[in-house]
Amino acid sequence: MLDRVPILRAFFQTSRQVVVRFPGARILSAPLPIASYAQEHWEYAWLSVAAYNKTPVAARRARRRPLQQNPSPEAALESAGWRRWADFPDDGLLCKIQSTHLRVEVWERRNPDIIAVTFGGTVFDNEQDWRANLRWFIPGHRDEYTDVVQTFAPAFARRLQERLSDPQHPAPARFAALISTGHSLGGGLAQQFAYSLPLDSLVKVARVYAFDPSPVTGFFSVQRKLRNHNKHGLAIDRIYERGEILALLRSLVSVFYKPTARNAAIRGVRYALFRAWNPIAAHSINDLAAKLDCEAKSPPPFERLHLHA
Repeated sequence: MLDRVPILRAFFQTSRQVVVRFPGARILSAPLPIASYAQEHWEYAWLSVAAYNKTPVAARRARRRPLQQNPSPEAALESAGWRRWADFPDDGLLCKIQSTHLRVEVWERRNPDIIAVTFGGTVFDNEQDWRANLRWFIPGHRDEYTDVVQTFAPAFARRLQERLSDPQHPAPARFAALISTGHSLGGGLAQQFAYSLPLDSLVKVARVYAFDPSPVTGFFSVQRKLRNHNKHGLAIDRIYERGEILALLRSLVSVFYKPTARNAAIRGVRYALFRAWNPIAAHSINDLAAKLDCEAKSPPPFERLHLHA
């Protein structure tokens, strides 16, 4: 009976289910089957890992972990048809954004035609990342959010126009879907990027996939006219593991500030894949990506029963 009480029903979630805070709702839904959500999210989780993996700390982690426990995000993405832009960000842009530790990559795929911009998450011992995470309390300084608005978003809009207008370049169709994604700090930056593309950009961000995202989105750091233009028709998924370290903070925020139902439509999706009580371990994008990959590629339950019969 308790699983039918709206405020309690999410407590009965299993590892084969998600619970969803639908746009405009303050509380989570009853548990729902995991399959369609994992299939939607797994590639973007790997994109978030790929952006993070360029840091020295990620390289050290990869050396410490056995290969079978640390699958390559690049291999997973390339097998799904994704290709990284090799010429952007170029050296000049990288030189401008490296002082704030902004890490960003652009990937594309065909059928369907999608361009994805993915932002690196927090490196625990990096001062610049923490200055960005704590920008609510340290106002008036340049950080990664500043560089997204002032440097990266305009440069990306110019480069996108060049690629889409070049008949010699095998870019996706002119009106390809544009997605932004990232984990933790990267999830906050992905949301700000969606709000900050210049008014003359050929394509607006259609959807953001923010994994275990920071509650900081930089929304009010973007000029009102610009953010109002970019949020029209935008959909945002805030995806997280049950018990991860930022989940409680986001839940409290949603109680006092109900997620918007449209422009932007904000949806929260909670997984329960780790079975861990450690909130820091539950924040791992590497582990979440690997588990979503497995879930997305698993046969439906009735097929698994048939295989084992």
